[in-house]
Amino acid sequence: MSTTQTISACLLDCPDGCSFVVETDGENGLRIRGNPDHPFTRGFICAKTARFPERLAHPERITSPLLRQGEGFVPVSWGRALELAAGRIDALRATPERMAHVRGGALRGVLAQASRHLFGVLGATDTSGSPCDEAGIAASVLDFGALDQNAPEDLLHAARIVNWGRDVTRCSVHQLALLRQARARGARVLSIAPDGGGCAEFSDRVLAVRPGCDRFLAAAACKALLERGPAPEVRAAAAGLDAFQALLAGHDTAALLDACDVSPTDFAELLACYIAQGPTATLVGWGLQRYVHGGENVRFINALAALSGNVGRAGGGVYYGVSSGRNFVQWAARGAGPAPRSLPVHDLGRALLEADPPVEFLWIDGMNPVAQLPGSRTLARAMRRCGFVVVVEAFMTDTAEQADLILPCALMTEREDLAGSCVHGMVNYAAKVREPVGEARADFDFVAELGRRLRDPVRLPDAEECLRMALSGPSTPFGMAELRARGFMRARWPEVAFEGMRFAHPDGRFRLPGALHPEPGAPPEWPCALLTLAHRDRLNSQTAPDEAPGPPSVAVSPDNPCLRGLDTGREVFLATPAGRMAVTLRLDPGVHPQAIVARRGGWVRHGRSFNPLIAPRQCDLGGCTAFYSQRARLEN
Repeated sequence: MSTTQTISACLLDCPDGCSFVVETDGENGLRIRGNPDHPFTRGFICAKTARFPERLAHPERITSPLLRQGEGFVPVSWGRALELAAGRIDALRATPERMAHVRGGALRGVLAQASRHLFGVLGATDTSGSPCDEAGIAASVLDFGALDQNAPEDLLHAARIVNWGRDVTRCSVHQLALLRQARARGARVLSIAPDGGGCAEFSDRVLAVRPGCDRFLAAAACKALLERGPAPEVRAAAAGLDAFQALLAGHDTAALLDACDVSPTDFAELLACYIAQGPTATLVGWGLQRYVHGGENVRFINALAALSGNVGRAGGGVYYGVSSGRNFVQWAARGAGPAPRSLPVHDLGRALLEADPPVEFLWIDGMNPVAQLPGSRTLARAMRRCGFVVVVEAFMTDTAEQADLILPCALMTEREDLAGSCVHGMVNYAAKVREPVGEARADFDFVAELGRRLRDPVRLPDAEECLRMALSGPSTPFGMAELRARGFMRARWPEVAFEGMRFAHPDGRFRLPGALHPEPGAPPEWPCALLTLAHRDRLNSQTAPDEAPGPPSVAVSPDNPCLRGLDTGREVFLATPAGRMAVTLRLDPGVHPQAIVARRGGWVRHGRSFNPLIAPRQCDLGGCTAFYSQRARLEN
């Protein structure tokens, strides 16, 4: 049977932003492989995406609108579904703050911003903060004036790479390939992580650090650099250097190393990376910001890279990320006013319960917050108290179970869009390869129809016009015709961020942290930090509804204090002040003794989500969610 090949692209919440070759056989058979012509994808993709056709054809996929009836759901037509949603919106139009919009990153792309446009124009309540990386973004903007980094391929010019906790084996296989290539060219890779994880696979050495305490290690290295005396060009580029030096003078190096549990020998190895000749690149993981002082962790690592003269040079730089939407003009913001209020994502359940006036219409898309956010049970209870809840979903997730109306969305390869990456500078064209399954529809299409059905209509621009507007900025000197023909185009961005140590602040200088906060002590009854890290086999909570039963696994060091007195021959429970759940235990000498490592993404109803045990806490910057500041223990 002949096959057809179409260039498309990944629209999932993943940093790599891959370009695809999608093969179809005319009988719903579909295969996804990496585009060999794409300079970052380079012909391969992760196993998660290679298995995506299973998700498209899964027998439990929702393929028609569903309306709650008692404790269950019944199928309804699209006309009836949108009529019900429009009626609720019309009834609340005079008090738009009683409507709320919660949107995540699982529906990515230019056209996927349709719901943001609709509810922005309506003036609905929105959300603030993030479950992911906002603390690090805010830290980068504070330090450098903008979120930017060198081109990913510039890692190949590094003499050394210091990786602060980024497990690219689970979250970015193309950066993993670059690290392997850099090592083959002679670069030395030093990784710093509380869990070891997959870092040993691509590192010459892995240093264990106490969870959440990276800032003390970076501060000790900054102190040593300042005692040696920064280079003249670094001193000229640093704002507030004397105050920063005074801050560090008040901290003893031995005490800083004790705070992060790093030996003087290991510290010397790290310091050597930043004082040796030749450029040192710094990777900042997407986990060390998920602590109460997470933004401060990132700021001290940024300070170390900048004070060593390794920012603004080829082969150096700090790699935290870039905005995946930076290549696009944000059409969805046009016509939208400021939201009347914002609900904090990190404590969304409590915020909904305490909202005054109450939320009477809630729309959720691109997210499974009941499974993904702390305080899962509180959020589920809060959703049931909202007057009418619409969830855009393809599966009966923990969040969809709380809905009054479920709208089935088209998935990747079933809709057209444009996408960027938070790692590379390419713009990818995501072609629609086949029609959506059943009655599923592209979210842009049904949001546009919902807007037209309102008593006072909100009219979205034509989809083609939205795509054209998105490409009207200075970084994209090309149009849709070229993108459709080639499948991807390179946007205009410098290969070296902040070249020559010229930063994006008005004075052109970088900033340094103004405080170094102590880490809260571990209560004796809760000796460990619960680290819910990325899973190798699934992306966030996008797992099959028939997820394997049985307790999830956690990994601990053989020296973990919880093992004393624990009978591993009996059932083992992971416990926090919020409750406990059954787990299976795996010993891993690479895990710090004060950490319990779990892999996130399981569902609450399967007993595999850890978020019901995590108390809502907020990071110091960006409204980020401090998942990893949760204290825990193991018990029988």
